[in-house]
Formats: sequence, C-alpha cells, structure tokens
Amino acid sequence: MRQAFWLAAAGFALVAGQAVAAAVVLARFDDACTAVCGALETFDVAPSMRLRIAAAVALAGSVALLLGFATLTVPRRRDTSRSLVGGAALLSAVALLLGVVFSPENLVRAQTAAQVALYETLLPVWYTALSSVAVIGVVVLFGVAFARMGREPAVEYYQEHDPTAGWGGFTSWLDVMRR
Repeated sequence: MRQAFWLAAAGFALVAGQAVAAAVVLARFDDACTAVCGALETFDVAPSMRLRIAAAVALAGSVALLLGFATLTVPRRRDTSRSLVGGAALLSAVALLLGVVFSPENLVRAQTAAQVALYETLLPVWYTALSSVAVIGVVVLFGVAFARMGREPAVEYYQEHDPTAGWGGFTSWLDVMRR
C-alpha cells in the first residue's frame, strides 16, 4: 500500500505543480501581452488565451483537490477505497485529457520563427512542457497505483479488519447494503 500511496502522492504533486504554473502564467499574462500583442496583431486572440489559461488554473486546481482526496483514500482500510481511488483517477484522467484539447497553446498559429518567439513570451515553453508531463504522469502514476491496489496482498489489506474475513459469496442485495 505504501507504493500505491506514494505513486498517488506523486500524481497529486504533478497536478498541483501544473495548477501553480498556470497561475503564474496567468498572473504575468497581461504584462506579456502588453509587450507582445501589438507585434503579433492578436488582440482578438488574447482574451480567449487569457480565458483558457484561467480555465487551466481552475481545472488543474479542482483535479488537484480530487487527487488529493484520492491520495488520502489509498491507505483507508475499507472495501470502497479502491473504488473511490479508481473513480477519482478515471475522472481526473478524462478531465485532464479534455484540458489538453482546450489548452491555450492550441490557439497559437505562428508562421515564422519570429512569431514563435513572440508567442513563447505569452506561453513559455516550460509551461507547455510541464502541462504535458503532468497529464501523462498523472495518468500513468494513478494507473500503476490502481494496479498495485488490485494485487492479492492489497485485496487482503482492504478487507475488514478480521484476518479471517473474506468474501463468502453473494447472498442477497441486503447483505451488500449492510456492509
């Protein structure tokens, strides 16, 4: 369980780092746009880019909260812990992958090297690299953590505290609800 916990904690740290990075880019966006947007003639793209960066901050922050909850759920000795972690990981993966589709760098339409350099003032390369690493890292880390939680020693860990407890087979839905 320690491995699954630390894998989940690393995934949480990646998304929290992505949220902080997006907040930094958003905080300095207006100054960068003042210096660059006139040269790019992209005054119509700047508000959309600012909105997408703000959405990236909100998305990464909410996913970080969800993954923080999932990370704290890993060591809980309950039958529902694995289901909660798996559901949170799946929901987070879908949200992060949708965030990739609507990311601010998708608005960049640079045609020359000079335009690329100006756009990199608005969206630094470190931000786009961190976003990509965070999305891929979270999906992989939580996938491996969930796989570790499905191994035989983990299954025994998550059963009731009675060492002889095990699944005695399905009897009725009422028994399932009483657990």
